[in-house]
Amino acid sequence: MEWTRLAYGALAAVIMLLLASFSLRKMVFTRRIGTMEGWRKSHLYLGLFCVALVFMHTNFTVYGNFGILMVLLLLLVILSGLMGELMFRTIPVWLSKQGTDAVELDEKRKQPGEYLTMADEIVEKASEEFKNFYGVRIRRQFASRPIPMKYMWLTEKDIIARRKRQFSLWASRGPSTDRLALSHLENLYAERDKMEFKYARLQVLRMWNNAHVPATAALLTALLAHLWSISYY
Repeated sequence: MEWTRLAYGALAAVIMLLLASFSLRKMVFTRRIGTMEGWRKSHLYLGLFCVALVFMHTNFTVYGNFGILMVLLLLLVILSGLMGELMFRTIPVWLSKQGTDAVELDEKRKQPGEYLTMADEIVEKASEEFKNFYGVRIRRQFASRPIPMKYMWLTEKDIIARRKRQFSLWASRGPSTDRLALSHLENLYAERDKMEFKYARLQVLRMWNNAHVPATAALLTALLAHLWSISYY
């Protein structure tokens, strides 16, 4: 029935507009309503339900170039949304806010030269034997910035375990008279690892946001054009 298909389309349009306003919830509600996880899951399930409604509205047939464009945009938004759901399972909640904390992370992130200078200062009062060992084995670890992608496949526990193994190896092979300096170097190394771990995930979140939001805006523009064409013609 034609009216049934129209009802599917109208409901899908309402859901699209509702989903697009997801990020505005904090501006509308002064009090916290529900949890972040609850909002995220409702966003995901409504999006998947909307896809089903769209295909029922079109009777599983796409008409014309504009129809193909709208379906492609919808699928792009849904796929990027599913990717976002996977990311939010591994990204700390405070990073997902993309607010003040994220800006502060940008500001606090040190350049490789800063970590190297701090490491050199730690070793300055150590023995010559340890300085030589540091120069050959450890110093280059502070001289360059780690590749961000290597942090994407590791958890914080993995990074801590890997760092402890590395410094245990250096402790067993290096001079036994400068354990304090080595301990300070490990703390500095831990600080850098923690910062780079968070920054890598923040960058991925930003890339996802730069894809999902424009795709959503394009879909809404196409939806409004579709609604206008129906009312006009």
